[in-house]
Amino acid sequence: MPKERLTDGFNRFHEKYYENGADLMKKLVKDGASPDFFIVNCIDPRNGAGVVFDAPPGQQFQRQQMGAIIPPYDPDKTAELVAALSYAIDTKKIKYLVIMGHSQCGAVQALIEGTDDALIENWVKMAAGAKNAAEKKLGTADKEELLRETERQTVIMSLKNALEYPMVKKAVAEGRLSVDGWYFDMEHGTLHEYRPEKDAFTQIAPQHGKRAKAPRRKPPHDPARRKSDSAAHRRAA
Repeated sequence: MPKERLTDGFNRFHEKYYENGADLMKKLVKDGASPDFFIVNCIDPRNGAGVVFDAPPGQQFQRQQMGAIIPPYDPDKTAELVAALSYAIDTKKIKYLVIMGHSQCGAVQALIEGTDDALIENWVKMAAGAKNAAEKKLGTADKEELLRETERQTVIMSLKNALEYPMVKKAVAEGRLSVDGWYFDMEHGTLHEYRPEKDAFTQIAPQHGKRAKAPRRKPPHDPARRKSDSAAHRRAA
């Protein structure tokens, strides 16, 4: 049954963070979580922040918005986002706010090509300025180039909007918060950061295009490891 994929996943989560001596979740329940990161990313299920950054529980706040779009500050229209940012920045004292867009984004495609869904259209049109910036930068580019550039321009637009939220602006001015715009290229498996001084995105991971794989270590409870350890002990005796 499809639902079993969820319960199987929970079983793996339970084993990893409740059993085998880890007890991470029990510690988080007792002591609370003090994450350093607040990550805004798209609702696209292919690029969830917890999956992309292989994050353990308690490491990051995650906020999903279609297209990773952050609208201009409006305490009424963006009340939920405003409240979440206020709590994360002023109460939990996060250090990093990251807005992460991605390639092959359906929200940006709806912005470029249009959509019959009025609710989606009403949301994505808030990124119309990003589309205009992409068209101005590329001129007569083909559709795929325009889509990719609009995705990047949406990150830039959302980054600029975020910096105008009062709690964000105050924390940045006080030097206790860093705000970054990232772009996940799903096709090529690369992560890029917007550099305002260059007005360009720079690849930040994997570094130099390659990254050495760490040797896989077997968990202490692994039967094969216990058997190997026992054999080694007999030889030593």
